[in-house]
Amino acid sequence: MNVKVSIVLAALLAALSAFSCAPATAAPPQHGQQGGLGTSATNLAGTMSVGYTLLGNKYRGDAGLGTCLRTFSGSASVQVGDCTPGPGEYTSMRLWKAVDQGNGYVLLQNKYRGDAGLGTCLRTLSGSDIVQVGDCTAQGTPTDLTSMRLWDDDAFATGWPVRPVTGQKRALVMATHWSDATPADPAAVQQATLGNSYPSLRTYLQEVSDGALDLTGDMLTGIDLGPRPTGCDSTAIRNSARTAALAHGVDPDTYDYLFVDISRQSACPWEGLASQPGNWILSNGVGYKTWMWTHEFGHNLGFSHSDTLKACPATGNVTQVNSSCTVSGGDDPTDTMGGGGMHLYPVDYRQFAGWIPDSQVLKVTSSGSYQLGVLGGNGTQEYRVARGDGSYLSLEYRRATPPYDDYVSSDPLVNGVIVRIVTSGSTVHNRLVDAAPATSTTDDAPLTAGRTLADEVADAAVTVCAVDAQGADLRIAVDGTTPPSC
Repeated sequence: MNVKVSIVLAALLAALSAFSCAPATAAPPQHGQQGGLGTSATNLAGTMSVGYTLLGNKYRGDAGLGTCLRTFSGSASVQVGDCTPGPGEYTSMRLWKAVDQGNGYVLLQNKYRGDAGLGTCLRTLSGSDIVQVGDCTAQGTPTDLTSMRLWDDDAFATGWPVRPVTGQKRALVMATHWSDATPADPAAVQQATLGNSYPSLRTYLQEVSDGALDLTGDMLTGIDLGPRPTGCDSTAIRNSARTAALAHGVDPDTYDYLFVDISRQSACPWEGLASQPGNWILSNGVGYKTWMWTHEFGHNLGFSHSDTLKACPATGNVTQVNSSCTVSGGDDPTDTMGGGGMHLYPVDYRQFAGWIPDSQVLKVTSSGSYQLGVLGGNGTQEYRVARGDGSYLSLEYRRATPPYDDYVSSDPLVNGVIVRIVTSGSTVHNRLVDAAPATSTTDDAPLTAGRTLADEVADAAVTVCAVDAQGADLRIAVDGTTPPSC
């Protein structure tokens, strides 16, 4: 899907201004984590809007008018108006998603209409200059054509969805405790966050970003937050920490991030809690665990909890991705956001954060031979195959790169192509595809040499011919699921 944080809809609205992807709720969405898998801490408007964005018109913005393309209740009309919903209106009326059709065109779909079970697609009409929202498929009349729903993807800025976080960022790390608790060892918290040696969030980010992001900052220790609360109000905890920092002469607003480790609070059902995307993390007495910080910082970057597609049917060397597959939580041993511990972020996360250029993330539009480089190397880092529903197949190949990707040389995770179904927009969601469904584990999930994955939604198939220290040799077929031969 060719969408970027700055979108140009020249064919539709003239040039657009940079868009905002704020969730419908006033507060940023929060994500919690417990036992390494994670549970959602709130009703996540941001997660529900994955892949959607506001489309703002530049002329209207220059004129000081409402800029956003929007729909209405009980009407197929489309207009430009205020980006903030008024009484009785919904943010979703302003949210649009470009769905790549894999043929140089996209469908533009409205979230509100989808939520209401109505036709979602922006479309033209025969003999009229009007645009409306309606069915995404032609209805069979001579004057109703599929092409009326297709918008040239050249009208969009080149590239993929991105929310860059680069350069040097500063975090205020606070080791706090309740009045009735013994303070935790601040040295362990500092090492896990800003430490210069392995393991720490700082060294993790330096490695996974290839030096594009460096996290420094300051630490406040021995901060007494007062009496232990009876419940778990994360906003109150953050406010108490901010007040305490100001009392010590430190303004949290002068930092890019606020990290607060509290005394273990049994009323809080999470190990860590973070805004997504956002700039704060709360640690429930586990500030010494680097993996907690890498996971929660992933939420700050805009990464959602991942899940896994399992139990897909397989015949011979071919695994079929279709409606027979099942989805389960977590289980991706290579994704920190879904059970991967301190392993380095997957390729699509790195691209979204601005650490991999678009020139190394290529869209497959025709059948042929493709060479996939090693993650973190100089070659092609990722191939993407549009699935027609707004998601895409992501192909990644990684090798052992200690200390964080500390795989042994024989590990299946570094001897095959990792396949995920990815949805990205204002945030990113990964779904690992278990390409070896015959076993009960996902530790052998990658697509290995000699095997094929056929995706019925993408109408495409991927065969891995060979893998070695330099990369993976692939054959990819589009417009059909017949396994391509090596």
